[in-house]
Amino acid sequence: MARWAAALVTLLVLHGCSTVTPSEPAPAAAPKPSAPPAPRPAALAVERQWLQSWFKGTPVRIEQRSESAFTIDVPRDYCFDAGRSAVKPPLAAVLDKLAQSLQRKPEARVELLAAPGDAAGASSLAQQRGDSVRKHLLARGVSSQQLAVPSVTDVAAVQLRIGLSAP
Repeated sequence: MARWAAALVTLLVLHGCSTVTPSEPAPAAAPKPSAPPAPRPAALAVERQWLQSWFKGTPVRIEQRSESAFTIDVPRDYCFDAGRSAVKPPLAAVLDKLAQSLQRKPEARVELLAAPGDAAGASSLAQQRGDSVRKHLLARGVSSQQLAVPSVTDVAAVQLRIGLSAP
């Protein structure tokens, strides 16, 4: 019985600590100055970061160029077999994720789509490779309005620059 009484007393003491006795009303809090809105991530930074998370630790280079543009460079060895224009699986993986990003962000556009040849002056093969990259993106549901005309690059990598369309 003594334990029961002690528990009841403890409960009443704790309850008494939690109740508030009326007193003078608290002064109204001064209005807080409105804080500036939290900075919005750069327009394409979220998409760049998402793509970087997929290709971390790979030779794929993804870099922010400005608030409204970033680049993706995939080394040629991971893109095409020598003398061929068919997209290899590593490049296909990059293009598939890029297609998902472009579908989520319809105002984004591939402003530069450039592919290399196997050697200097191999522009015919480079053009075929660029066309293969474009066809791959189209087959993944990317709108043709979001894709630049393929071009040739002297850099030994497929180069993609993603930017925002003008409103």
